[in-house]
This record gives sequence, C-alpha cells and structure tokens, in this order.
Amino acid sequence: RPLLAPPHALALLAGVLWVQTWSALPPFAVAVVAVGLASIGLALAPRWRLPLSVALGVALAAAHGARALEARWPAALDGADVAVTGTVVGIPMRDRTALRFELAPHSATVAGDPVPVGGRWRLAWYGRPVALRPGDTVSLAVRARVPRGLANPGTFDFERYAAERRITATGQVRRLLAHEPAARATVDAARARISRWIREERGPGTTTALLQALAVGDQAPVEEHAWWVLRATGTTHLVAISGFHIGLVGGFAALAAGLLLRAFPGLGLVRPRRQLQALAALVAAFGYSLLAGMSIPVQRTLVMIAVVLVAVLLRRSIGPWSALSLAMVAVLLIDPLAVLNPGFWLSFLGVAWLLHCLGARSREAWLASFGRAQAVAALGLLPVTLYFFQQGSVVGPLANLVAAPWISFVSVPLVLAASALSGAAPGPAAALLALADRVTALLWALLERMAAWPGSEWHLPEPDPLAVLLALAGAAILLLPRAVPGRALGALLLLPLLLPRVDRPPEGSFDARVVDVGQGLAVLVTTRRHALLVDTGAAHGRGSIAARVVVPTLRAAGVERLDGLIVTHLDNDHAGGVADVIAELSPGIVWRGGRAAFGTACAAGDAWRWDGVAFRILHPPRHFPELGNDSACVIQVGEGAGRLLIASDIGDAVEAMLIRREGEALRSAVLIVPHHGSRSSSSTAFIRRVQPELAVFTVGHRNRFSHPAPEVVRRYRLAGAMMLDSAASGQIRVRLDPTRGIVRVVEWRRQRPRWWQAPVEPASARG
Repeated sequence: RPLLAPPHALALLAGVLWVQTWSALPPFAVAVVAVGLASIGLALAPRWRLPLSVALGVALAAAHGARALEARWPAALDGADVAVTGTVVGIPMRDRTALRFELAPHSATVAGDPVPVGGRWRLAWYGRPVALRPGDTVSLAVRARVPRGLANPGTFDFERYAAERRITATGQVRRLLAHEPAARATVDAARARISRWIREERGPGTTTALLQALAVGDQAPVEEHAWWVLRATGTTHLVAISGFHIGLVGGFAALAAGLLLRAFPGLGLVRPRRQLQALAALVAAFGYSLLAGMSIPVQRTLVMIAVVLVAVLLRRSIGPWSALSLAMVAVLLIDPLAVLNPGFWLSFLGVAWLLHCLGARSREAWLASFGRAQAVAALGLLPVTLYFFQQGSVVGPLANLVAAPWISFVSVPLVLAASALSGAAPGPAAALLALADRVTALLWALLERMAAWPGSEWHLPEPDPLAVLLALAGAAILLLPRAVPGRALGALLLLPLLLPRVDRPPEGSFDARVVDVGQGLAVLVTTRRHALLVDTGAAHGRGSIAARVVVPTLRAAGVERLDGLIVTHLDNDHAGGVADVIAELSPGIVWRGGRAAFGTACAAGDAWRWDGVAFRILHPPRHFPELGNDSACVIQVGEGAGRLLIASDIGDAVEAMLIRREGEALRSAVLIVPHHGSRSSSSTAFIRRVQPELAVFTVGHRNRFSHPAPEVVRRYRLAGAMMLDSAASGQIRVRLDPTRGIVRVVEWRRQRPRWWQAPVEPASARG
C-alpha cells in the first residue's frame, strides 16, 4: 500500500535510477540485506516512506545488478574454450554468415573443471551449423567471451543491453558435441513454427518480415532498409509487439466474452459479467505475451495491463494515475533493471502524457481524440526519443495517424487469426495471411514514400540530461489546458534540447576522435567549421560498422555532413563502410589509396587548410605502385606542437621512406599507430623520429591477430609515449593546438564509467 501513491512510486524510481549512474556495485549479499532493512522500515515507519522508498529502490537495483554481474562469464576465462550444455531458447536466426541463437546453460566445463553458469548465452555458429529448434538440448564446444560492445557516444550500448537482458556470455560455436531434439512442444517452438509458416507461405520480403514480427515478435528477418523507413517515419514502435497490441488482443477477448455472455446469459451467474470479461482479457493478453516470446519489454507491458485487470477481478476501484503508479511499482519490484531499456520510458511516459492531456477530453469524437493523442505523444516523448536515439521524425505524427490504426486494427488481427488457424485450417489461414500481406504492403508503400520526403528524418547531437529534463518540463507546460496563460513560454525550455551547444575547437585548433570500431580504423577530425573522416571501419555479414557506429557517432558530435573523406586503402577493416558513409554524410570530396572506382587518389604533397589548420598527405607519392597496405594514405594534421599523424597500415619499409623524405617534419604529438601495432610496423627508428607523446592503438578486444604485438608495446613504452587503445578506452577524443600541443584527452569509457561495463585489459599491459 505505501508504494502505490504516485510520489512513492517516483521515489522508488529515483532510487533505482541513481544506481544506474554508479561505476561499481556492492556485493549481492550486502544489497539483499539492504532490501530487507528498507522493506522493514517501510512497514514500521510510515513517516519516512519517501526516503525509505528511495532506499528500497537503491537496494533492489543494486541487488539485481550485482546478481547479473555474478552470473556473467568470468573475465579470467574470457576467450576460453568451454564445453557447455543447455537448452535453445527463443527463435534461432540464420543470416548470410551464421546461425545465431540463445542458450540457457545448464552446466559448463573448462579443461574438465566445472564452471558456474547462469542467465543466457548469445552464440553464433558459422560454417555448416546443425538445424536447431527451440527447446533442443545441445552440448557444444564454444569459445566463450564476456559480453562486450563498442563504446562511443550516440551508439547502441551492448553491455547495458546485456545486463538488462541477463545475457551473461557471448561466443562462437566450434563444434557440436551432442544434440537432443526437444521432447515436448514449447511456446518458443510454436513461435518458430508460426514464423516459419509465414515465411514459407508468403516468401521472403519486407512485408513478410513485418508480419513475422507482428505475429510472434520475430524481428530478426526485418532488414536494415526497413528499419530505416520505420525510424524515418517514427513507426518503429508499431513493429514491436507493443502494449497497445497486447491491450488490443485483451480488448478483443473481452468483447468476445461479452458476446458469449449475451448468447449464454446463464454464465453470468458464475461470476459477474465485468469480472469474466476481465479474466478473458487477462488470459488473452498473457497468451499473446507468450507468443511474443515473453521478453523483458513484453513482461513489462503485461504487468501494466494485468494491474488494471486484476483490480477489476478484485472489485477494486482504481484511478488511472494509481493504476499507472501500481504498474510502475510492480515492474520495478520484479525487475528494476528495466529502466535501462528505452521502452520502459516510452511506455510509462507515453501513458502519463495521455492521462495528463486527454483525460478530460474523453467525450471528443474518436478521430479528433486519436489525432490529439498522436500530437501529445510526438511532443511529450520527443525529449526521451532524442536522448536515447538522437533522432526524430518530422513526419512521425502524420505517419502514425495512418499507420497506428492500420497496423493495430487490420494487420495484427488478420495475422493473428491466420496464425491461430494455420494448424487446424490451412486453407482459410493462408487466405487470411495473404490478405494481411496485401494490406500491410499497401501501408508499407505509403511509409516508404513518406520516409523519402526531404527532411523526414532529423538528427541532433547527443543531448545533456539537464536539457532533457528542461524539455520535459517545457512539454508539460505546452500541453496544459488552453485556458492556462503563458503556455507558449514552455517552448523556451525546449531550446537547450533542440539547439544544443556543440563543443567546437577554436580557430587554428582541431579535435581528433578515434572511433571505437573494433579491429579497424575510423578517425574524425573536426576544425572550427569543417569535418574530415579518415576510414570507415569494416563491413560484416550483417552490415557495416559505419552504418551502426560511425555515422551515429559523427551525428552525436554534431556532424551532419562531411567536408572530406579519406579512405586510406581498400582493406575491409578500413573501407568496409564507404558506401554507407557517402550515402548518409555526403562528403564534399573523397580521397582514396589504392586502385578503386571512386574518389581521387591520395598523392604525397597534396595540402590544404581549413580554419587555420594544415592538412598534408605524406604518402604515397604519385605513380606509386599498388602494394596493398604499403600503398595506404598517410595523413598529417596540424602544425607546431599540435600535430596528428595517421599512419594507416603502412609497414616498416614505408616508415623508412617517410623518415628519409620528411625528416623532422614527421614529428607528431599524437600517432595513430601503424597497422594496429603489428610486428611489421612501428620500427624503433620511426618511433624515434615521430616522438609521439600519445600513441593510439586501434584494435578489437582479443582480436585474432593479437594486435598490438608485445614487442611493439615495449618500443613505445621505452620511447616514453602514453599508450591508449580503443578496445579499453572506447572512443578517444584529443584536442590539439599548434602552441600548446595536446590540450586534453577524453576516453569515453572512463568519462562515463558504469557498473555494467565489461573489464578490458589495456594494450599497455601487454609486453
């Protein structure tokens, strides 16, 4: 009872949120004791409910986080070969390169010694994997790793995602040891069967993938272009099995129960009509949630709906704000780490805005009410959307006005009816699925046209949390009733969010951002008014690092268009994302090393100035032969004490050429280490000539090449250089000035340390 009032629910939320800013957590046992003490205090000290609610939130979040860390694969065994036995969960996905699936581990051994396991493992099986079905029990030889992602501003934080989803290990399957097919039907097996049936009936395609997502929550077949259309039109939430869809299924079940009671009024003698309808709605919502995979976001949605329905079943009168508070408390008590998911905020804030703004207008015509709801959602959720995704959709309210009822009242009922009949009545099921495909294809054609409108999608630099809070307050003021004077002043509070201050270097200085792209290279150089990108990172079977990491990172830095792009050479880890960078950021001029059909060839001696900053290409000379890595462009930026040297993948032979040709001019305060620190580069003579104060290794954690080599690390240590690497630091940002040299160095992981971050051994520890 004490936590059900909105102030106490918000106090509980505040405690949970505070823990998410911590860099470390107390031991699990300590957190559990704190949960017990806070609970006893709430029961015995009603005067202190608000602070005790905060304390309970802190203790709960710390306990769940500590438990998640305890279950995580030990850092000491990172990269070890493991024999693991477990059950396949979820729907395995086969893409162009691998079979990807999740495993609930039962036991694991390393070199014959048992290792404790828990949570879920996310695995990839390359080559010729065995066909796996949900519920299968398998024993596998796996190279297991601690869940780890790339760390850059404005990009997806996989380590946070893994903590929230309780993914405790990732890995690559080496071979199958044993395989026992599922002995009985499971919910996941039913989901996989329905998803497979939809694909077989309609064939591969965008609308087929959308129907698979709507029916059973299988979003894996949805390709990148489709996600772009959904983002550009603000309709991504419609593809997820959202709270509205689950509520819609519950509503249809309540309606069907009402019709059944009209046909058989005697059933009303068992239980009151309203209770029977609520029970039918609860069962249907629970069934659809199972069909959706009962993921944590779906569980959260189900809890929100169940709170209201259980209140009806218990004949309790509960107001909308109390229902929302109760739902929030229930979600946080079950899983306080749900706050790490953007869906938590979009769900609760979306409902809160609608309650705040539309509750008094329930007698409006349904069309006017629906249109107002879209406007309220667009404005009210804008601050949160920009905080999590740094992008918004101008056409979103208009697109949702059409797409939301179309998906919810046409596509979803049709595909669910088809799925329900697929086993018992294949003919009618196929006809319904064909109709669902047709109507969804019509909507998709409209969304693609809207996504192509100029300015449909817009991006902002990563906002400051204070700007988000001010914008939320501004939205609340703007959404007050019309009679309230001064509502327009709320727009002023939106300005820090919509017009953020971008930290640009002064005239003559520049910033270099070494983007964390794993094993590869991408360096953004920004002057006062210009931006140059050197290399784009790699491309893999599931797309390019440029699309997923580099472009969002540049936009988070306030770069919407590049003045220049240099592709140092054509190796995949440097040039894999060229097409995506050109398409998204429209560089004014493109240089490249090696023979290619795009851009202008790099040539030693080419030079230019932007905003008082000098740029020089040092290698290769004109008419230099094609020699792979040794044909790569070498770029020097800056003058005096503030020079940056980007050496790409050159070897010691080219290093010797540069020493002879450039002499003292080769000296640079910051060096992007040649060829990621391989043994074939970074000669002692080259390091002595460059004399770097800071040497940056661009490497992937535990990469297969073992970069950087220990002897290379020793050379830089003996030269007195500070060493950083992108795997341990995440994005590395350096500001350089011609007179002051290195002004500041910012490592993204150390700038924002969080308890869920995986431990990474720095390159300087090698050798």
